[in-house]
Amino acid sequence: MAPSRTSPPNDTSADGPTPGKSIWTIESIPGKGKGVMAAIDIKPGKLLISETPLLTTECITSMESTEKDIAQALRALPKDSQRAFLSLHNNYPGKNPLSNIIRSNGYPLGPGSEVGGVFANISRVNHSCRPNAVHAWNPLLTVETVYAVRLIKAGEEITLSYHAGGPSTTRKEILKEGFGFDCTCEICSLPPAELKASDSRLIRAQTLDSTIGDPESVRYSPDKVLKNCKTLMGIYEEEGIKDDRLTRLYFDAFQVVNMHGDQARASVWARRYCEEKKRSAGRDSIDLLEMMPFVKNPSKHDSFGSTNDWKTGVKDVPKDLDKEAFEEWLWKEQV
Repeated sequence: MAPSRTSPPNDTSADGPTPGKSIWTIESIPGKGKGVMAAIDIKPGKLLISETPLLTTECITSMESTEKDIAQALRALPKDSQRAFLSLHNNYPGKNPLSNIIRSNGYPLGPGSEVGGVFANISRVNHSCRPNAVHAWNPLLTVETVYAVRLIKAGEEITLSYHAGGPSTTRKEILKEGFGFDCTCEICSLPPAELKASDSRLIRAQTLDSTIGDPESVRYSPDKVLKNCKTLMGIYEEEGIKDDRLTRLYFDAFQVVNMHGDQARASVWARRYCEEKKRSAGRDSIDLLEMMPFVKNPSKHDSFGSTNDWKTGVKDVPKDLDKEAFEEWLWKEQV
């Protein structure tokens, strides 16, 4: 297994780090242990870290031999990688220290993957319920990437989200049980009235997300589903959500209009999905590469054309509307 890259890549690509200058440092943060701090102002879409795992759970051959298997894989690593692994925080000290380091610091290598990886630097990035960065596994390059998704000022902590969202009570329970800490991020620390309002919006968001994903509703009530998509978009904007929930919403909107033959709007939603995925996962994101063809030809996607109720062509995207009018067209709000 290749050793982990222990510093940001030094390239000149548009979304890569600034050549010759470290864009982040690992520092002690009161109440959090080690964390990753921005050394310079960082714009959205900037690649912060691209890193191979120190080791993965593929080394484990059985539950009974877990600790032994990890120890064997660890001994095969270079000394600096061994030290990097052993220096990571363990939320569950005591028996089975090696497997508990993985439990405390591991990331799944892709959505739904049963294989997890531990990283020298990415595993140092602390949590926020409103993170300023997003992580993703790139199977083409076999690296985990972290991209900024909002402006990060010099001296500000770089953060990721350790969960899929939800109201504060749910988030705190997941974080306490899975990672052993009480979340005090900017959202969880809101005054009670503001936190209650945020929780209400996020509960509503979960309900909307569930209804938007219902195939029957998409097939027979597309106007209502598209309206729910817009409502959910408003919640995400108000909550400052910039993670994969946003790209999933773009993809849902794409499928709604594409199912009913509306290639013009489907093309726009495919483009917005690609732009956001590029910002959060890079130009070589497999999700981006798989979606790009549908910007020009939505009809090639499996979701296309269950009906022709909203039939349009890609060339029917209006070019003479201002921003507000274009959004009204996109959401089918014109009278």
